[in-house]
Amino acid sequence: MDEVEVERVLRIIELVPRGRVVSYGVVGAVASCSPRYVGRVMREFGSNVTWWRVVNAAGVLPPPLLARALPHWREEVTPHTAEKAERSAFLTVGELEGLWQEHGVDPAAQPRVERLD
Repeated sequence: MDEVEVERVLRIIELVPRGRVVSYGVVGAVASCSPRYVGRVMREFGSNVTWWRVVNAAGVLPPPLLARALPHWREEVTPHTAEKAERSAFLTVGELEGLWQEHGVDPAAQPRVERLD
């Protein structure tokens, strides 16, 4: 996996506001990658970001993750049922793109620092 692309996905996810969720497809549209790639990034590197704010297009998380996400959703007042995030909680591509344009820092635009080991 390309570290710049991974970092871009993770930075975009960190822009999702409290009380809102976003689908893998919306993150992928903003990050210029596929929803499957976003899922892979989340599986491998997502434990250090607000992972409970990323759901499938139906608002569902796998049962083990849902059990861990529900307390976060309650605390953040994310509209949800016992099974999934409600449609009113979803960010659109336009909303997430706006957050990325306004607050995001694309890792591809930052100079790379070479390590001298």
